Amino acid sequence: MSWESSTIILGGIATLAIYSFLFFGENRFYRFFEHLFIGISAGLYAVQPISLFLWGDIIQPMFGLDIVTYPDGTTSKEYNSYFLLYLIPMTIGMLYYFMYSARYSWLSQIAIGIALGAAGGLAFEGFFNEIWPQITGSFKPLVVLDSLGNILVEESINNTLFVLILLIVMNYFFFTFRAQAGPLKRLNTSGRWLMMISFGALFGSTVMARMSLLIERLQFMILEWYPTLWKIFA
Repeated sequence: MSWESSTIILGGIATLAIYSFLFFGENRFYRFFEHLFIGISAGLYAVQPISLFLWGDIIQPMFGLDIVTYPDGTTSKEYNSYFLLYLIPMTIGMLYYFMYSARYSWLSQIAIGIALGAAGGLAFEGFFNEIWPQITGSFKPLVVLDSLGNILVEESINNTLFVLILLIVMNYFFFTFRAQAGPLKRLNTSGRWLMMISFGALFGSTVMARMSLLIERLQFMILEWYPTLWKIFA
């Protein structure tokens, strides 16, 4: 039995073990593969930052390990001493481990404060980079014209509906005064319904994503696992 066949069979057994929770609830078969999956994921997430980032982007350039020396004495590139500046953030990051010392635990607060400040700045920047384009993108023309001056009916209707729904939903969050009756109350109700439709669409997309994962597993079991199992035991 080849290595590829072994991985296919093991993958099918693991799939059956995970889905056994749907029929038999919590069982030892499911629990074993659940712990196996969590352990593999934890080990992978611990190794990936070192192999994909720390070693290739930090350690090798900093110590010149990525420089190849040819037989004639020339090198593939010159050493850049600016990579030694990586020692500064690395030293700050090592201060985290002082939290295990009762005497020098205050040093870890320096690293935590720097990390929180950087995270706050990045979050502030990310908020504007994400929200500001949404604000500017909401100003849509109600009448869309092509290069010849003709009205594009479909795009004009889409923009009009977009602006109308936007105003209705924003009216629902207008808390300065709340209308108890009349047109404004109906607008508030409409805003609630429109939001429920939007949330329902988001939930539906989430369900579709989960179903796509299920379909992929079923295709694997039917098209790969079962034929491989049949070849081995036939």
